[in-house]
Amino acid sequence: MSDTIDQPPPDEAPAAGGRRHRVREIDFRRPSKFAREQVRRVEHTHRAFCRSASSRLGTELRTDVGLRVSRTDQLPYSTVMVDEVPPAALVAVLELRPLGTQAVLVLELPLAFRLVERLLGGGDAVSDETRDGLTDVELAVARRALQSIVEPLSTTWLDLAGVELALSATSATPTTVQIVPPSEPTLVIVIEAELDGVRSPIRLCVPYRSIAAVTDRLDHGEYGHDVAAAAHDGAARMAVAGVELELRAEVGAVEMTLDEVLRLRAGDVVRLKRPADQGVVVCIGDQPMHVADPGRNRNRRAVRIKRRWQP
Repeated sequence: MSDTIDQPPPDEAPAAGGRRHRVREIDFRRPSKFAREQVRRVEHTHRAFCRSASSRLGTELRTDVGLRVSRTDQLPYSTVMVDEVPPAALVAVLELRPLGTQAVLVLELPLAFRLVERLLGGGDAVSDETRDGLTDVELAVARRALQSIVEPLSTTWLDLAGVELALSATSATPTTVQIVPPSEPTLVIVIEAELDGVRSPIRLCVPYRSIAAVTDRLDHGEYGHDVAAAAHDGAARMAVAGVELELRAEVGAVEMTLDEVLRLRAGDVVRLKRPADQGVVVCIGDQPMHVADPGRNRNRRAVRIKRRWQP
């Protein structure tokens, strides 16, 4: 007969006082630099981007363009450019201003070809021809399509993190685009695009070091805040900013009958219901907005705003 000793399971180890703790597995090949809430906010704002970009592209291409956020992931930069992206693709290098760093936008060739065909006047029919890359002329035309994607994307990132995106360079070989070290953690936003029956992903790859200086801004604001709605409100404000309105300072008001009004003569005193020490009410149209003190500026009557009007 031999003695046996109970051994802890492989994934557990004894700790002080006889307690055991579970060993947590960490996959260093899948770095996680962006917090979960940050990624969720990025996803949400890019859904707003999909709405604005699909509308703009649809107008330029004279057809329906569908865009939707498919997924997000965090991977080393080399893994993205070697394993995730096909060997031949349209890669746009984006400059992040004013940070002076870079990100990349990757379109697979089927979508790039279809964008070029549409911009050159092609119809709904999709060509069955398969090619390995874009010609110089097609690449120049593709840059126009990229610009139509980058501009609304820049607006999204300006609202999200205070940075602008600008198209810096293009390449047809993803593996030659080295903007950060191969092991750099990279946030990948995959947007599924559909154009004339062609479905293809668009990948926005944002290395951590490219936005490390502004990652705290990704935490600001409540999750669920619609950046597109905020941008729309700003555009609406600019659109009506030049509209002229009547600003009126009302000393007081009293209701009178028509007969009383017709009997008014010079020198008559009309007693208003508002006490003199409560100042005057500044109205825009019929809407009271502020309480002010009456006075004058040189030889003109004027009011000085004291506080917001409260009924």
